Amino acid sequence: MCILSFLKSDQSSSYDDDEYSKPCCDLCMCTRSMPPQCSCEDIRLNSCHSDCKSCMCTRSQPGQCRCLDTNDFCYKPCKSRDD
Repeated sequence: MCILSFLKSDQSSSYDDDEYSKPCCDLCMCTRSMPPQCSCEDIRLNSCHSDCKSCMCTRSQPGQCRCLDTNDFCYKPCKSRDD
């Protein structure tokens, strides 16, 4: 059983690094509709990126969080292609 909690993106987290909070997504899924409906499937530790309006986190330590927002675009990838 998984226990989840919802956080607003303005709540503080133990990770305050600007680079970590920048909006990005390595696993973006979009529908084929026009406009597309895209969501990021990335899991981040303890918080979602700074543009996330609806963040869902597990209560584990560290928390595993996913942004539940739906957009008509994908954010740029978090990891560079050279990694």
